[in-house]
Amino acid sequence: MNYLMFINQIKECMQQPPQVRFLVSGSDPVIQKAVLKDVLSGCRRRDEAVIIVDDTENTVDLDTVSAAGYQIKNGMSGAYCLYNPFQITTTKGITRIRQILKTLEYDEKQKGKLISYLNFIRHLELIGNENRNFELTLEKLGEYCTVLAVEEKLKNYVEEGFISERQRDMLLRKYSECAEAGADLEDMFFLLMPYIHGTDLMRHCNRDKAFVFRTGELGEDETARSLVMQLLQFGLEENSGNNVTVLVFDKGYGSRSCVFNLLKSLTSKVQLHVFSTDIFTLCDAPSLSMIMNRFPARVYGHHLVMSSAESIEKICGEIDVPKFQKTIAYDRRLMANTPWDILLGNNKTEAYMEMAAVREPRYRKEMILSFPMGSGIVEFMGNTSVFAV
Repeated sequence: MNYLMFINQIKECMQQPPQVRFLVSGSDPVIQKAVLKDVLSGCRRRDEAVIIVDDTENTVDLDTVSAAGYQIKNGMSGAYCLYNPFQITTTKGITRIRQILKTLEYDEKQKGKLISYLNFIRHLELIGNENRNFELTLEKLGEYCTVLAVEEKLKNYVEEGFISERQRDMLLRKYSECAEAGADLEDMFFLLMPYIHGTDLMRHCNRDKAFVFRTGELGEDETARSLVMQLLQFGLEENSGNNVTVLVFDKGYGSRSCVFNLLKSLTSKVQLHVFSTDIFTLCDAPSLSMIMNRFPARVYGHHLVMSSAESIEKICGEIDVPKFQKTIAYDRRLMANTPWDILLGNNKTEAYMEMAAVREPRYRKEMILSFPMGSGIVEFMGNTSVFAV
């Protein structure tokens, strides 16, 4: 049976079927391609843009994406702003920049100093700006990179009558107190620049675009990969009303806490699908259960590791297998073993006994390890079936 037919049969029996989100795990490229093709077809029907987070070694089948009618764009080219992290006018904005600073390994003291510095810069901008809803940008912060630049800015404010000489001196003293945080911020500029400089990414998310973020090219730099995914997550949450589907591709090995954090934290308002070579190596079992609960539809193909096959065996549950016992009693008397009795079976007595049913795995790990290409297990809302594509 085809996995989609199985899912549709289950949905027909439900009054309010859930939104289908796929989690595909296994090293079978045939299954990965088949599910990817079906997911993209659904996106096209719903006129949704696609965002692809490729945390593999460039193994994503982009030809399938192109064949679905999408124009592939490099999301990490520097032409798009994923999210402006310098929004400090709301509690949510402050919380998000604190999360970003945590990723950059800032301690609590450093976080407080930097937020104070940003508030100070915003205060200076408000002195000569009637628009109190403006946002700080990387370019605007660059105007305060030196003491000389700040002195020049304040001198202009005095000449224009916005502040007095005494207020200028007080502001200069305040700047000297938090300038160290500004210097630390400059060290982040080059890391942040490709992702917060340019036009808003969500404005370009239309039905014909597929934006690819090749985080796998950043290698084992966990900080850089986490930063990209975090900014993308915040941008998606700010624009959760957009018709966007996110596809996450996981290589199945190495350091991948950034992938775990993205799957754990991304709002449920965003349509999300995951394709992993082995999702069971992503994190510990309790954390993995939390991740898998976000995906009603799970597809398991061929796995290479026994521990992962055992995990699938446990997930799919057990069934009652009836057991029977057969006994044979032979009559050894000479007259009971004539050729005619032996031919007709009259020289023995057979007894059959039905035993209590035994609980056994629905799908054994040995079976999962030996799946041929294109064959796997589909699980939807607690129901499972073997399928082939």
